Amino acid sequence: MNHLFPIHLKAARLRLGWSLDRLAQEAGCVSKAMISKYELGESMPSRDVFVKIAAALKTSEESLLTITAVDLRFVAFRKTQQLSATEEKRIKAETEWRIRQRRELMRVVGESPQAPSLPRYHAAIAADAEAHAAELRAAWGLGTGPLPNLTALLEDKGFEVLVVEADRAFSGISAWAGDAHPVVVIQDPKEDGARQRMNLTHELGHIVGEPDESTDVEDYAALFGGAFLFPRAAAQREFTTRRNRITLAELKSVKLKYGISFEAILKRLKALGILSPEGYKWWYEAGGIRKKESQTLVSPERPMRPVRLASKALCEGMVTMETLQQNADLSATELADMADQQQNRPESLQQRYLRMSAEERQKIMATEADRVAADPTEIIPDIFDEPDDD
Repeated sequence: MNHLFPIHLKAARLRLGWSLDRLAQEAGCVSKAMISKYELGESMPSRDVFVKIAAALKTSEESLLTITAVDLRFVAFRKTQQLSATEEKRIKAETEWRIRQRRELMRVVGESPQAPSLPRYHAAIAADAEAHAAELRAAWGLGTGPLPNLTALLEDKGFEVLVVEADRAFSGISAWAGDAHPVVVIQDPKEDGARQRMNLTHELGHIVGEPDESTDVEDYAALFGGAFLFPRAAAQREFTTRRNRITLAELKSVKLKYGISFEAILKRLKALGILSPEGYKWWYEAGGIRKKESQTLVSPERPMRPVRLASKALCEGMVTMETLQQNADLSATELADMADQQQNRPESLQQRYLRMSAEERQKIMATEADRVAADPTEIIPDIFDEPDDD
């Protein structure tokens, strides 16, 4: 066992929302008090107990023994009062767990996390977010048009993006892994990706913004998110004059073009003085904006970095499908696509060697020793004889 086992064990338990009692019951081989000692690093389980604990937690043994550690610092955790303390702990543990699994995949495939050079914006008032969103778009060379895939953009800029299954009272997390690697966690959007994109830009505001103590950080982040997705120049292009009413057809057009929700569009137009307060109020009192929102859907986005890492590790024989399934960082569709690829992939030499009995391995190595003795210039031995080309 390694010195990180206590940390990994506690994270694996909390991400399931389990108490010490629940894990003891599921494992069926150890007491609550002993599991507590394991998590505190005061004792280590025997091999048999360890295997049963891993099985109870529905995770691989390797995941509990990884040497990868992550120092995760939470910046903002957005939720309503209805979110329970247990669910909040579970979501944080899930975040730490999945970031650690990604880092472990990067380690085994020989990659290092990208540390982006992000600007930081001081805000004296929340309204400063309007200018800051425009400045970041300019710094990233994005212009003022629609952003086709916001998740891919953030990943390209060095962000880790996580999509989690959670209580509806949860909205998002912004955090730092170490001192230089930004992390954004959002609720699984299920059907409509517009809310997902608003949550992503909201958390982006938390990452790059540094409001004064007197400034409401959530107001700043909300304004930043809307301005980043639907800039002032874009709003003025789409709505060229001041309006008392906005039609549903216009809202649908802008939502699908910019990937921003009806409510966020209306708030932007009101804040920019394009839509009158009366016109804004009408949509909430008589227009049925929330019901109509659910009838116009934007496709959800999925992070692609974990797919790329997992695919590379799987194809190189560095991880198993079982490990990827237990890490819970990939969708069912993504896992199914990888499983099909693995089934059609020829067995590697390394896998053939590991499948051999001890006697067969000793015979192979003895043969190679004789070959090297006969030809000392041969540096890399041929563990298997490949068929000659005819």
